[in-house]
Amino acid sequence: MWISKRTLLLVMVAGIVSLSMALAAGAFGKDGDGHHGNHGKPLIDESLAPSQLTDPDFHGVAHGGAPWVLKRGNVQLKRNGRLELSVKGLVIPALGTPGPVNTIEASLFCGTDTVAADTSQQAPISRSGNARIRDNSFNVPATCLAPVILVHPNTDLMHYIAVDGWRL
Repeated sequence: MWISKRTLLLVMVAGIVSLSMALAAGAFGKDGDGHHGNHGKPLIDESLAPSQLTDPDFHGVAHGGAPWVLKRGNVQLKRNGRLELSVKGLVIPALGTPGPVNTIEASLFCGTDTVAADTSQQAPISRSGNARIRDNSFNVPATCLAPVILVHPNTDLMHYIAVDGWRL
C-alpha cells in the first residue's frame, strides 16, 4: 500500500495535535476551565492542632489559657465559600471535657492582618469534645497569603483552642 508524503504528514500532524489537546486537558483539569483542576480543590485542607500554654499569639489572638488535647481535627475551605471543620476529642485533659466551652467557631486570618477575613457561625461542642462547623457563606478573599485558621471558644475571638497545623 502506497501513502503519499502529504497524507503521512497530515496524519502525523493530526496525531500530534490530538496528543497536545489530551495533555492540555489533563493540565487544566477535567473541566478544561483554565483553573488547573482547582475548581473543586480546597484552598485549605489541613489538620488541626490543639493549643498549648506555650503556643504563641497568632494575629493578636492568644492561646486558650489551658492545655488542650485533640484526638482528630481537620479543616477545609473551598473557593466557593464552603468551610468545613470537625474536631473529635477536643478537651482539657485534666477535666476530660471542654470545661466551660459550649460552642466553637473558626476564623481565617491572612498575612499579618489582626482582623479576621471572616469568622464562621457558632457550632455546639459536645462534652466529649466533638463538634462540626459547616458554613456555606464564608467570605473567601481573592488573596490570602500565609492563611491561618483559628478555632475560638464561646465566641471569644481573642483566644483560640485549636489552630491549623499538627503536633507529633
